[in-house]
Amino acid sequence: MDAEEFLSTTISILATSPNLRATIENLSRLANSWLSDWCAVFAVENEHGLRRLIPLEDLYPLNLQAATGPGYVLRTGEVQFLKEVTDEVLVNLGLQADAPPFGNGQKASTCLCLPLIARGRTIGAIAFLSAGSKADLGARDLRLAQALADAAAAAIDNAELYRQAWEANRLKDDFVAMVSHELRTPLTPMLGCIHLLRTARLTESTFDRALDIIERNAQAQLRIVENLLDASQIVAGKLHLVMKSVQLASVLEGAVESVRSSAEGKGVKVVTTLGDIQQPIEGDPHRIQQIVWHLLSNAVKFTPSEGRIELSMRSDGDRVLIQVADTGIGIPADFLPHIFDRFRRAGDADVKKLQSGLGLGLAIVRHLVELHNGSIEAASAGHGCGAVFTLKFPFVARRFAAVGNSGTDS
Repeated sequence: MDAEEFLSTTISILATSPNLRATIENLSRLANSWLSDWCAVFAVENEHGLRRLIPLEDLYPLNLQAATGPGYVLRTGEVQFLKEVTDEVLVNLGLQADAPPFGNGQKASTCLCLPLIARGRTIGAIAFLSAGSKADLGARDLRLAQALADAAAAAIDNAELYRQAWEANRLKDDFVAMVSHELRTPLTPMLGCIHLLRTARLTESTFDRALDIIERNAQAQLRIVENLLDASQIVAGKLHLVMKSVQLASVLEGAVESVRSSAEGKGVKVVTTLGDIQQPIEGDPHRIQQIVWHLLSNAVKFTPSEGRIELSMRSDGDRVLIQVADTGIGIPADFLPHIFDRFRRAGDADVKKLQSGLGLGLAIVRHLVELHNGSIEAASAGHGCGAVFTLKFPFVARRFAAVGNSGTDS
């Protein structure tokens, strides 16, 4: 096989192998027939781990400080060719130092390692070990080794793109079903009350109650539509704030009043501890109230009867710190890192019983907070231990005027 045939075979493998596994196996066989005696492909699993796809798929810690192997090329982005294969080199490839990878008992004498780069990102590494007649082929035919690296990178990247597309399609289907359910749910009591108003002779109190039910469910639908509009504006980059100097106390009190009736109806006590903070922040008062309303509404939803919600505010250096703490069912530990993701809802059975909505509220909250140059964190000790959401916003920068210093010192 000459170089041109090698490159043609590489392209053919990339185009015709049915899946990632088959592609990597075929590329590895091609490498071992021409360039090396042993070939391994590594993909970055996360910031702490590498997955060796072949041979013998395995997951092990990623050491970016390693002097050789995948850790080195991932850290530096450079090709590495070693003319001596030490025990450390073998260990950094996920091999045992006392167990050579070749079936013929030979010891590796050279190692070539290249980064796998796709769309400008380093996503893994490919390593070649050689002995005997192939010992220097990796260095001499670097162009062919690079072609294999490019093909492996393309295969891994395409597999990830496919996974993301499949996941996005699944989320879209789930989202359409969720929206349909959430929009339909308030319609049932509304249509029932409208039917009663048209056909039945109602007492004044029953008539008023029917109107309250219609209004409450219409407001619920309005909030769903507003969340959808906010989410679409966020995606399009068109959500803008009307910034002004804001005293937070009145804004927070307005948010509390908007959820007080639903909290009282559920038997949940809402208390406020708002420190006397005179320094304003720069923000959009409507959006800040929306942020706090979302957090309080979630707290009411997930806090059982006789529970307690506390909204507090205090100064924290050059920022204001706002916390919403509840005695509710808590946040599962595995869901906590995803609490602000769009369309994500917890898988915990007890949480599912209480969940409604589109999974957009907290994602919108995080975006609004970031637009205010603030930060938000969620914490929970686990099931039954409640949750705490912490907001931080910077105060308006103090402006000092120099008084009596217009002249020069003499």
